[in-house]
Amino acid sequence: MENPDVKPIVAALLEPLPPLVKGRNDLSDPGVVELLVRGYVDQCLAAFQEVLRGNVEQDAAIDAINAQATALNAVFLGTSGFDTVVVHPWNAADQLGQFLQDTVGLDFPAEDCVRAALIHLATHVMHAIQGGTEAWEQQVDALVGEMRDLLLGRLPDGA
Repeated sequence: MENPDVKPIVAALLEPLPPLVKGRNDLSDPGVVELLVRGYVDQCLAAFQEVLRGNVEQDAAIDAINAQATALNAVFLGTSGFDTVVVHPWNAADQLGQFLQDTVGLDFPAEDCVRAALIHLATHVMHAIQGGTEAWEQQVDALVGEMRDLLLGRLPDGA
């Protein structure tokens, strides 16, 4: 089932990728997956900054982050309708969604587990930056790497 609202939301995340992968964003390529996750995290960080500056209400920022996660859920589960995205049998709720449900311990339907995992990631990113340590960027980089691995069906290091 294609969701027409997904296209405008995620198009910005997919835009910088085509030159790197000759017009196709293959969801089995760790570089492509990491760029998508990194783009999502960058948008989360920007939303957090806007809240801290008082430019955006917290609820609006949460809604925007959820919209991005919902759009990426459709991309990673192969239902976005983007013809520039190469999906594989893995990119399905009964495969990737079930893996995330089992591995991350998500209490959501498999069809919603990419979104739930990304919201979980955003929460961890927010905690990392609120920690006030100088190493928050390294923590965020590690979180991005873990999510990349999960979306590729690999257990993160140490899991």
